[in-house]
Amino acid sequence: MQSILLLFLFIFISPNSLYGNEPHMISIPAGEFSTNEGKRFSLLDNYYIDKTEVTQKDYIEVMGKTNFFFKGKNHPAEQITWFKAKAYCEKIGKRLPTQLEWEKAARGKSDSKYFWGNKPDANFAWYGGDYDLGHHQVGIKKPNLFGLFDTSGNVWEWTSTKDTKVSKYSDEMLDKRIAMGGAFNVSANLITSTSSLSLYAKSRLFNVGFRCAK
Repeated sequence: MQSILLLFLFIFISPNSLYGNEPHMISIPAGEFSTNEGKRFSLLDNYYIDKTEVTQKDYIEVMGKTNFFFKGKNHPAEQITWFKAKAYCEKIGKRLPTQLEWEKAARGKSDSKYFWGNKPDANFAWYGGDYDLGHHQVGIKKPNLFGLFDTSGNVWEWTSTKDTKVSKYSDEMLDKRIAMGGAFNVSANLITSTSSLSLYAKSRLFNVGFRCAK
């Protein structure tokens, strides 16, 4: 009887039942996803996404010495271009999430303005801080229902999605990508799960980082 109970606990409560074969990632289930505040529906396959933003320590181990603006080994890797973020993910067998994947994961099964409710709450996110204070160590605030940390605030996060707008001067498509989620130095209305920013892919900003998907 005891051996049967132990087997049950192993199967249903082991880390693999929550994270699959990716212990530092969260499995996001397949299914229909309503985005853009319910105006459009998309069907997404199952995928994995990092529990936290990529840290400076992890980034240096893969990409070598890098000049971060606010330094801290467990702080998010920032001043990283979209190209470098993409390269990092690919070097470890992952990729950048699409904007839709990022948003679904960030919402954490919630339909409210923020993943925790409709009012700002500093227990869940770093936001509204002074420029001089910088970003913060990842994984300190409370996670969403999927178990992801810092999808609101701390640093904006690159996605693989390209901005489809064209230059008003040349009619050529600009080399821009979408970043999501807000940052430590923005107001509460910019840290929702739908908050987005269009940035040139070559931008290196102190409040933009990333996490990987698979």
